Amino acid sequence: MNSIAILVKQTQDAHSWTNKLIDSIPMKNWEDTPENLASNINWQVGHLVISEYYHAILVVSGFDEEITKKIDLKALNQRYGYESVPSELIGLNNSKSLKEHLIFMQNKVIQNVSALTLKDLESEVEQPIKQKHPVAKTKLEAVSWNIKHTMWHCGQIASIKRLIHGGFDFGLPKRR
Repeated sequence: MNSIAILVKQTQDAHSWTNKLIDSIPMKNWEDTPENLASNINWQVGHLVISEYYHAILVVSGFDEEITKKIDLKALNQRYGYESVPSELIGLNNSKSLKEHLIFMQNKVIQNVSALTLKDLESEVEQPIKQKHPVAKTKLEAVSWNIKHTMWHCGQIASIKRLIHGGFDFGLPKRR
């Protein structure tokens, strides 16, 4: 398996784990915000939409007009960006729309990563906006970071789920 195939598989796995958790929580509970975490599922999903775009598309291949026509990334970034406050968004979210945006973005990320070459991975990240990538200098590092970042939020989603809707067994056999 080559580097591109590994990155695609790891990205698909991160998406799959995240979606399994998200789908196990009724949308009516997506704004439930555990006090000790100060986050909720709507914020996590919205944040993943914009972060997947930034880490695996924008700095890897540049602006994607199809995405920007479908999703108002500027508005989502204001709502779900790093400095936003999830509790201030209660009642302003559309869970169904956020989930649709996430699935669309995940599919676009898989398409984008699949289209890369080994030479692409070695090249420097694109700088289409003023904000420098926080950790990546190359496109390989950006895609790799996207996988790690997605799994980080998958863990946060698992913690929120445990607090608001019970744990998730991930299909593991019960211990005796």
